[in-house]
Order: sequence, then C-alpha cells, then structure tokens
Amino acid sequence: MKKMIIGLFSIILVISLAGCGSSNNGSSADGKVSITISWWGDTARNKKYNEIADEFEKENPNIEVKRQFGSWNDYWDKLATQTAGGNAPDVISMHPNYAADYARRNTLLDLDQYIKSGDIDVSNFPKSVVNSGKISGKNYMIAQGVTTSGQVVNKSLFEKIGVDAPGDQWNWDHFVDKAIEVQKAIKAKGLKGTWAVDDQSIQYQPVFEYYLRSNGKQLYTEDGKLGFTQKDVENWFNMWETLRKAGAIPDAATVNEYANVSLEQSLFAKGKLAMHDIPGNQLYLYADQMKDSQLEMVRHPQGPSGDGEFVEGAYLSITKSSKHPKEAAKFINFFVNSEKALKIFKIEQGAPGSTKMNDYVKPQLEKGQQQSLDFIQKTLKYAGEAPYPPKGNTELTTEFTNAANSIAFGKSSVKAASAAFMKKAESIVNNQ
Repeated sequence: MKKMIIGLFSIILVISLAGCGSSNNGSSADGKVSITISWWGDTARNKKYNEIADEFEKENPNIEVKRQFGSWNDYWDKLATQTAGGNAPDVISMHPNYAADYARRNTLLDLDQYIKSGDIDVSNFPKSVVNSGKISGKNYMIAQGVTTSGQVVNKSLFEKIGVDAPGDQWNWDHFVDKAIEVQKAIKAKGLKGTWAVDDQSIQYQPVFEYYLRSNGKQLYTEDGKLGFTQKDVENWFNMWETLRKAGAIPDAATVNEYANVSLEQSLFAKGKLAMHDIPGNQLYLYADQMKDSQLEMVRHPQGPSGDGEFVEGAYLSITKSSKHPKEAAKFINFFVNSEKALKIFKIEQGAPGSTKMNDYVKPQLEKGQQQSLDFIQKTLKYAGEAPYPPKGNTELTTEFTNAANSIAFGKSSVKAASAAFMKKAESIVNNQ
C-alpha cells in the first residue's frame, strides 16, 4: 500500500512539473504568450526593431516577443528553410519581390479578418497603400514603410550649365530631349567625366516597370506571366541607345566600374550626374552627402497611358503556422499605428503607411528626410496597383541586366538582345 501511495504521488508530481513548463504552442502556465518576429537589416535597424519590441512588451506584459534577424540574403534563406519546416516566425518582414511566391504557397495568413475586427487599423492608410498589400484580392501584408521612385535632380549642376531643371510634368520624349540638352551644355562648359543621367537601361525594376505602366502595360500579369512584348523591350533599349550615342549616359566601362560602390562613392554623390533614379525615401541620404548641392525629386516621366507610379516598400505579414495570430496582429498594429513605435522607426524603410503617423513623424525629421516624405506623399496619389512578381523574378532581373549590358558593350544589337531576353524570360515564367 505504501509503495502504491509513493507511486501515485510520483505520477502526480511528474504531471504537476510538466504543467509548470512552457507548452509547445508558445503559451506558458501563467498565461503569458510568446510570439517571434523576424526582419532583415543592419545593426542600426536591429536596434530600432528591438526598441519597438521592448515598448510593445511594456504595454503588453502578457506577450513575450522573441526576435530573429539577419542580412538580406541570410534572412530570405533562413525564412525559406523555416517555412518548409513549418516553424516560421509569427510575424515576418515581407518584400513585394517575394510576397506572391509565399502567398501562392499558402504560407501567409489572410489578414482581412483582423482588419475588419479592428485588431489591425488601416483607417488612416490611403487606399493605394492598403491595396498594395493585397494578392489575388486578399490582404496578406500591412505596409510598415512605403515609397515611390523618381528622378533626383542636381539643381545646382543644372544652374551651373545654364539649363532649366525638369519638373513633374514630362514624358519620355521630353526626358530624352532634356538629357541630350544637358549633355551638350556639359560639353560646352568643358566638364569632363560628367553626364546628364545614369544608365537606367539595366533597371528592370523599378524604372522599366514605370515605363511599361505609363505605356499601358505591366511587368507581369495577375497569373505571373509577362505583361510586355519584345517590341516593348526594343523600344526601351532603343531609347537608351539614343542617349548612349549622344554621350548623355556613362559608357559601359564606367557603369561597370561604379556598379557596386557605396552611395558616398557613386557618380551622383560626386556631382558627376545631373539626374539619377532613386527610391524617394533615399533622397535624404544623398542630401546628407551633397550638402553644397541643391537636390530635388521629380516624378519619372509619364507616357500615353499616364502615370507609372506604384507603391513600393516594406511590409509585415503573419505566417499561417502562427499559433497566436491575434497577438501577432496586435504587434503589427502597434508597429504601424503607435507613436511610441514611429518615434523610433520614423522613415527607416519608407514613409509610414498611415497618413496620421506621417503627420506625427514629419516634425521630428531633418530637412532632407522631410523632402523624402513630401515626395512620397505627393506621388502616392498617382500610384496604381501592380501585380506582384512571380517566383522567377530574380532570374528575370539578371537576364534583363545581361541583355542591357550586351548592348552597352556593343556585343549585341538591340533587336538580338531583346529577342534573346524574351526567349529566356518566357521559359522562366512558363516553368515556375
């Protein structure tokens, strides 16, 4: 009997001790919930994310936030492995180049239920920003930072050569004419190693995409196929060949030499370009480097079909494997809608998705950052929806760059390079 009592007590003790430990669903016996968030970035960005997570924990003592982060490449490699193994973080940073692939593999949670319930408040988000998080009609992403691209203009250089700088209202023909006019003035002033504009022929995204959209086309269709023809590619490359022959863009060897330099060492930062394509949220970085130059962002040229703008940026998603999606939604809402979070994050990855948070952040920014914010807010009203890239987007980008370089180095004609690219591109999208 004594042995039976001891044995029974041992069983009860084991069960009791088991109950004291954390369960495998991220909850503990005291009711505290654990969620994991992940992001890409450098040391400075990691500090910001950690501070925001700390602030969230202070407001929500029943939720523990575990953190994972890495460099851009390491982040995506790890996320792919985690997703395949069914142990992805609850809240993940998401980028448009990868969003469609993750959504189509059914690994992201549809956030519409949390938007409708108010757990994630998007009432102060412009419609274009909300819609930028949708794939096939479902909202898989919430914008934490958005931007649009444009041409940054060195107005000081324009004044030096006596040419009027472009404004927002111009088309692609005006763009070519302006670049040639600038180059002639640069030559007349005897400025060596200086060009009107950088060689953007290699920019599959975003500039070629802007060009297509302003001409009534898309980079991709909703089902992940190509939204353009060989003729569109030829027209694009021919435009840049015109500028190359006029000496208005750097030669291929110079482009190759500066391909991987830091922003500080770039041709534009050195005052060697009159115009350069950048995301709007990077304007202040150039302004910091070029304190003696007056810089201004203008829209990309428009085409016969009007505006080419679309929302670019960084987003937050919840994985479908999350055991605590409601708490994950609460974290996202805190990140994008609370003054405590935005006081820390500001425009780290673009303008806040919320116009209310834009207004809160702006007075805290330096002049260059305010210019970035103004440009993004101005151009968002022109932004339309853009189908997200298919799985082969990275490979397509590489092939497009190869085609552009083969033309620039004189190895292929525009027609031959365009035909070769289209053949490879169609093979890539048809074999996903």
